[in-house]
Amino acid sequence: MSHTQPEPIPHDHDGEPFGTALLPELQMGVDLAAAGYVEVELFVEGTASTWKHDGSSGRVAVRSDLPFRTRVLIRRPSDADSSSGLIQVEPLHPDLDSALIWNAAHPWLMRGGHTWVGVTVFPSSARLLREDIDPDRYASLEIAEDGLQYDVLGSAISQLIQGSLGEKALGGARADRVLLSGMSATGSFTRIFLQEGFHERWTRSDGRALIDGYLIGISSGGAGAAGYPPLSADDHELSADDPRRTVRGHGAVVFEVLSETEAETHQPVTRPDSDEAGDRYRLYEIAGTAHIEARPSVLTNLEQFERGGGSRPAFDVQEARSDARFDVYLRGAFEAMDRWIAAGEPAPRAECFTHVDGAEELQRDADGNVLGGVRAPWLDVPTAVYSPHSTSSPESEPPPPWMPFGDPEMLAWLVGSMRLLPLSELRRRYGNRSAYLRRFAESVAAERARGLLLDEEARELLREAPSRWRG
Repeated sequence: MSHTQPEPIPHDHDGEPFGTALLPELQMGVDLAAAGYVEVELFVEGTASTWKHDGSSGRVAVRSDLPFRTRVLIRRPSDADSSSGLIQVEPLHPDLDSALIWNAAHPWLMRGGHTWVGVTVFPSSARLLREDIDPDRYASLEIAEDGLQYDVLGSAISQLIQGSLGEKALGGARADRVLLSGMSATGSFTRIFLQEGFHERWTRSDGRALIDGYLIGISSGGAGAAGYPPLSADDHELSADDPRRTVRGHGAVVFEVLSETEAETHQPVTRPDSDEAGDRYRLYEIAGTAHIEARPSVLTNLEQFERGGGSRPAFDVQEARSDARFDVYLRGAFEAMDRWIAAGEPAPRAECFTHVDGAEELQRDADGNVLGGVRAPWLDVPTAVYSPHSTSSPESEPPPPWMPFGDPEMLAWLVGSMRLLPLSELRRRYGNRSAYLRRFAESVAAERARGLLLDEEARELLREAPSRWRG
């Protein structure tokens, strides 16, 4: 497969790439300079193929050598000596080309000196950037059809970490360890890249696989086409019992990190954890979390989109939104994965949820909170009942074609909600606020000792704890 060398995108207009880390006039986003980081945006071009399943357990090319031109957004330490050697790659989400992994994990990435790379891979995103968001800046972007996205990412990352481009784009930083991660639609992308032979297709010059570790976030392999999409418009959805829906060993370290929302459909494809050299695997199901939570975002995409005249439909839910924090456990999972890859230290194991008679329903306690899973402190010492679902507000509007959601109710089903326990019940259980805070701190300490809650995230939860006691 041939590739041409990428070139820098000209920084015209305000010099801000779409989805830039910081809009300083609003103090929206993340101040990279203050952390000793820089942001670089590049064009990358090459050729790619579309694929379909071959009727057995493999895949075949439908169309090959189709040219593409995409963008790569890089956030890295400005000083190569400060770089850890870890490159975190994420395919940007089809909802406004958003960086969901960066949004959740940037504190861990930056304090560790890790490099983050986002790649525009979906045809709908390239078209939106080219036609609506910034036609001058992105006029040459081209991903012709669905199904090219896997080779687009493989080609872009291969070019980035090898040869002259890597030296220029990464500022001399090493690429010792490369992780591919995604959440929701890009979590499903990550599963496909691993399971469908792209892991073996894209290698380094020394023959090693391009990707060392995979983190599949908030995506269930059992959730029909959402969790395991067809490879292209020419392909078909895999049957519910197809073994490819269950992650298997490919020599890389693989984590699946799920909220309650995805765990409901994941049971048929659940597999045991493994420490085997060719099949290092962990499944973490985080109790009291949901696919979409109400935590603040650092993403600038929507602000830039609306500044350019774009409009996002109104959306809200009828219930109180959950205050759960899936993101703090995601950071712990990344740390555990990196230790396993870099130092050979196996990651901690965790209990899974139990389903009701094999149905898409999780067993719950008398309050209604889920049983089992990674026991987050807000669930271990609850002041509310957590649900992974909500119902759409009557004010919600239908989504436009570029959004990956069919209707407001579908989106609301992914939003976590909570029902507060009465103050009288809190006093019966805990006595008073001080006693509750002590119990919460003990739960945080226990989770830290188990190895999936990191020191900074533990401190963050402790700072938030007083707001969980209401009254």
